[in-house]
Amino acid sequence: MSAGWRRRLAYGSNATVVTVVVLGVVVMLQILADRHSQRWDLSEGGSNTLQAETLDKLRLADETGEAIAITGFSAQQGKSDAWFKDQAMADLLLALTENSQVVEARLVNFDRERLTAERLGVTEYGHMVLQRGSDRVDIKARELFRRTGRGAERRMEFVGEAAVARAFAQLDTPRRRAIYVLTGHGEMSLQDPGPGGLSSFAAILDGERYDTEALDLLRTDRDGSLPDVPEDAAMVCLARPTQALTSAEADTLLDWVGRGGSLLIATDVGQPVPSMLARLGLGVPEGVGLQLELQVPFRDRPIPTYRSHPITRDLSAEKIHTVLAHPATLRIAEPEPPGIRYARLLSSTRSGWLDRGGELVGGAARYEPGVDIEGPVDFAVAVTALPGQGLVRASKPAARIVVSADADLFSNALLDEAPGNATLAENMVHWLVGEDRRLGAAGAVGKATRVRRLALTAQELGKVRWLAMGLMPFLVLLLGIGVWQTRRGR
Repeated sequence: MSAGWRRRLAYGSNATVVTVVVLGVVVMLQILADRHSQRWDLSEGGSNTLQAETLDKLRLADETGEAIAITGFSAQQGKSDAWFKDQAMADLLLALTENSQVVEARLVNFDRERLTAERLGVTEYGHMVLQRGSDRVDIKARELFRRTGRGAERRMEFVGEAAVARAFAQLDTPRRRAIYVLTGHGEMSLQDPGPGGLSSFAAILDGERYDTEALDLLRTDRDGSLPDVPEDAAMVCLARPTQALTSAEADTLLDWVGRGGSLLIATDVGQPVPSMLARLGLGVPEGVGLQLELQVPFRDRPIPTYRSHPITRDLSAEKIHTVLAHPATLRIAEPEPPGIRYARLLSSTRSGWLDRGGELVGGAARYEPGVDIEGPVDFAVAVTALPGQGLVRASKPAARIVVSADADLFSNALLDEAPGNATLAENMVHWLVGEDRRLGAAGAVGKATRVRRLALTAQELGKVRWLAMGLMPFLVLLLGIGVWQTRRGR
């Protein structure tokens, strides 16, 4: 055999072996993929990965062990957006199934499986039904999709994950509970959509199956009866009154606490301090709570540290910032009054202090010995009042109270922008009403996800700047030197 043929045979044999090896590797990878499937989301913003809040809802569903059947119906064929709608719903249903042991989800063709639609009473395309036992939640197509933009930029957007997460919350709590918000003293309003309003807070609570109602303790519609907290109340909220409560109103709220009721009190700098705080052993000293770690570029928005408590546990573990705005501080009685137990929720860092005036340095406040009070200082406290030891009657359960020295924590501005404020506010409510098992499954998933402002301290911003302007160019320089040395050695 000539040398040329031997060379051709060797090349052909090598190519055949390489081809067989490659095919073997591909087959092996396919087998491994089938047995150990993994998904990577490379879409912009991770749009095809379930949000952490949705995963928490699934975790709660798995804990119950009750099967949840989800049936999604296809979009109307022939429409320009039908493929997008069907694909988006199919992806979501698949993700829900893969991340839960109790969820069984399927997408059915509305036109071909009319018997399924009739059995479930579904009469429109793009509908979704969630069932657990006798409980059922329907999600309409308009809750799953919405159009955004104008003119040539107008497009269809899928917002179904938020709607499904809200449905899980409804299945988890079939009975809606009532939260009463005190009115009549210039409080923050649940209907106010402005930066200082509470409309976002109300939307979050609605998504978690809480009804919010106004409570007026100065008047009553019932002849011969005094104003009181309704029997169906799960919690009462006092959101930064600008006028002091009357003694009768304060006594009514203390009586509510004495019956084992829950109370959320949010005050602020320069506002009247609710008199019942003194009965709880809490005070609000004059001044503003500040620290060196602030949200850039604001000079009065401290990023507090989380203290150990079920309300803050997950936020602390995941290192999600909560942001305050020009907050007051709380003074906690020492020793604790009889029957009162304190748990700090939010405190300043070691650099914090109670600022009581003085000169500004570069437009920013600085700690001044002799004028200010050295910290750390406290911004929010959870209080448990034990029965039979003072405030709470012996025959009643322990009362739970949360006091925040910054009402802006619950405002539309900070709920929509600060990373952890919505989850913290929702966790506070869950703890107050005794829904401890739902802590950590919060996150304002009842509404469409919004882009939130990144909360960075000046120190964190400095690290980012150093990485972008120092480390990255240095790595590029090293890579260039490596390439130059490699070429030079050839």
